[in-house]
Amino acid sequence: MKIYNKLNTSLILNKTSSYAVEKSTSNTFKLMLNAGKKIAEQICSNYKKRKTLIICGVGGNGGDGFVTANELLNKNWKIDLVIIGSKSNIKGDSLKALNKLKIMPRKFEDINLNEIELFVDALFGLGLSRNINKKTSQILSIIDKHKAPIVAIDIPSGVDSNSGEILGYAAYCELVITFTTLKYGHILLPGYEKYKKIKIENIGITKSTLEKIFPKININNKNYWLKDIKWPKMSDHKYSRGYSLIVGGPKNMTGAARLAAKAAQRSGSGIVCVASEKDAEQIYYISLISQIVKSYKNLKEFKDIIEDKRINSILIGPGLSENNNSILKVKSILKTNKSVILDAGAISCFKGKLHILKKIILDKEVVITPHEGELKAIMPQLNGNCIDKALKASSELKCVVVLKGATTVIASPNNKALVNFAGAKWLASAGTGDVLAGIICGLLSNKMEKFQASAFGVWLHSEIGKYLGPALTAEDIPKNINIVYKNY
Repeated sequence: MKIYNKLNTSLILNKTSSYAVEKSTSNTFKLMLNAGKKIAEQICSNYKKRKTLIICGVGGNGGDGFVTANELLNKNWKIDLVIIGSKSNIKGDSLKALNKLKIMPRKFEDINLNEIELFVDALFGLGLSRNINKKTSQILSIIDKHKAPIVAIDIPSGVDSNSGEILGYAAYCELVITFTTLKYGHILLPGYEKYKKIKIENIGITKSTLEKIFPKININNKNYWLKDIKWPKMSDHKYSRGYSLIVGGPKNMTGAARLAAKAAQRSGSGIVCVASEKDAEQIYYISLISQIVKSYKNLKEFKDIIEDKRINSILIGPGLSENNNSILKVKSILKTNKSVILDAGAISCFKGKLHILKKIILDKEVVITPHEGELKAIMPQLNGNCIDKALKASSELKCVVVLKGATTVIASPNNKALVNFAGAKWLASAGTGDVLAGIICGLLSNKMEKFQASAFGVWLHSEIGKYLGPALTAEDIPKNINIVYKNY
């Protein structure tokens, strides 16, 4: 999927913020006229003149379609237009646009579809919140199966702009033309898969207006972390580059910590140590080469390891058992006041004990890296899409939350988040989450800020996944971190 953005902003808006932006101008009809003009310009720049059917709804999206029809007629395009729904329901700006329409709307069933070479979907925009009816679904299905490409105004009809969910049916669009910013439905699955490319047009909304919008949700990209990467200096040694400690799992679950340890070192830690339970130490000793292994028999010896003043960051969770002993380890680690990443078992062990987790991470340097199941285990009350959940969790826990999934969200307690696009599908493999936690741990050991380290770590992890592609396993990721690093 390709994004073309005339405003040069990576901002993503939910439905509420989108409406607030529109209402910030006193002349909304002018916005509609601007939108129709921009849509027509994009259609002309992407397609040769051809017989086009514009399918309009009775809301604002339909109004954009009416203006687009006039603009294309002015450019000598052959246009047919149909309205799906009762014309009596057309109000406000859309009614103004309809009254200026230069052609008579026709019925869909009267259109000779064999003549149509391009469809413009102006049925439903951002306001759709219910399943579309059977008749409309059938029309969308017909044009979806037609050989002519589809251009959607704002968002493919049938896609919920707030969640990306399909509300009945949505046709695949070759091009989406939206305005001012991306919307949640453009980037969240399955809506994200319903178009090939998207173009974002400026219809008169200023950047100063957008700066007032909260929450601040942006696409995860290098502008947010590139300058914060801590590259080695000529004078550095292994300890000055950063010391990461990975808490190893028990004898039957050592793989996760080993993956994380290798990833931490590859991502920048000058030295990595694994804290191993005594009965698992031989596995770590034999399988790890450039990483240190320190074993312990009890909690006192564990505390002696984690209290080493040279340690900069600690990761606990990969392979960790979900029990009270694990909670004691987490509590001990947080008392060290080092940068801490809680992953997997270090999150799940607080199921039903959220009040304890909140208390012990308060005012600490903490990143948690749950997938949706782990987050739901400790915060079952969360609802909404993955962006909403990550923001709510980060606000309540007062720490950085990396909510892992096909679309990964990095959220901070100050109502900001970065969204990493879906696309690295080969990362859906056992152990890749442990590697991500290790990467972030390594970056934190370099003294990179929590939010930036998390965002860069997620991006790096995703890029390696796309680079490696088919047959990827978790073990491949640390080995290839340098390939992506070299490009920066």
